[in-house]
Amino acid sequence: MAILEHRGVSNGRAKPLRVAVFNASERYHGYATGVGKHAVNMVGQLARRKDVDLTFWVPKDYWALDQSAPSIAPLAHVRSCRLPISRRAYAAATLSLNWPSLDSYSGEVDWIYSPREVLVSARRANTAVTIHDVYHFEPDRKKRFDPRTLMRFAMWSRIVSRASVVLTVSEFSKSRICELFGADRTRVQVLGNGIEQHFFDISRMEPDVASPLSGVKYFIAVGGISRKKGGHNLLRFAEQLAIQASDIRLLVIGPVEQEFRSDASAARNVMLIDGGIDDLSMGRWIRGAIALVALSDYEGFGIPGLEAMAAGVPVVANRGGGALPEIIGDAGLVIDAKSASDLAEAVELWRDANLRDTLIKRGHARAAEYRWDRFCDRLATLLGAYAVRQSS
Repeated sequence: MAILEHRGVSNGRAKPLRVAVFNASERYHGYATGVGKHAVNMVGQLARRKDVDLTFWVPKDYWALDQSAPSIAPLAHVRSCRLPISRRAYAAATLSLNWPSLDSYSGEVDWIYSPREVLVSARRANTAVTIHDVYHFEPDRKKRFDPRTLMRFAMWSRIVSRASVVLTVSEFSKSRICELFGADRTRVQVLGNGIEQHFFDISRMEPDVASPLSGVKYFIAVGGISRKKGGHNLLRFAEQLAIQASDIRLLVIGPVEQEFRSDASAARNVMLIDGGIDDLSMGRWIRGAIALVALSDYEGFGIPGLEAMAAGVPVVANRGGGALPEIIGDAGLVIDAKSASDLAEAVELWRDANLRDTLIKRGHARAAEYRWDRFCDRLATLLGAYAVRQSS
């Protein structure tokens, strides 16, 4: 393959691209968050490629956890290498000194890759770090100036300035990274997120059969009730739902922030599942819904919307929700979540069979474009091509 020519040829065969993954905790256990899904799938797909030689680099204080990871852990098939430094000591040193270099510990690699926001330093290797969104640093965030956020901002500034390539998941996130951190747009590359096959598979199941709430009609929101997830928008939607369709519920999966708990508990048509749900079960909850409502005020991507599309469920998305309009496109009902008339239109989706069918068809086709192997191919090509440019 042309993208691997920088490694040379041995016995007529191109050598694989050497990639080290630095301490993504998904090595030890899986997460249901979008960031966790990205890490599990991107690292897992890279590890299975014949043109990539991938190793998981583990700080010494995580080594016992790494070695005790069960064989069913999502990244258990990835081999690991112990680093002689703790994660906290390394984070403190590299933030202030850009030292020590990770590739000075464990042999030569072409790339040190992090699927989440981790500051890495390297002697000769290229570095690629993923930033999923910059919500906490937006100007309207009140917490931006507290000490912890300022420290995080300093770390992320160094990530942007030091990384060979900054990776992200949407054009929206790319634009915000460039504006807030002054990044060169050519050094910020958009990959994306994919959808697991079982969300497509469950679309063939009848909603009443799939739903864990047989006989109950409901809209669903995934991610909880918080400021970022548009908590006020969701509660206004529930109010409108109570007016127009009193027998239909709003099911919210995820944690509820303190400021919304009282109103959420008082809403008789809101059902809450405040806890983690595995993907297979999540698919059943989504499939049984009238529609998924993604009314976030800020999303760097918005995986649940695409999961619903794959599962054959219409999506209602907030036009002011960051990357949501970009990801959902014309395959969903995109509304102004602060508009009472738009919320009323979204509620009426349950009655409009023609619109539902149209959105389901469009959504299923759009979701098919978001597969993890496609984005892993894009990442491998990017890393290989960049290393070729660096060595030429």
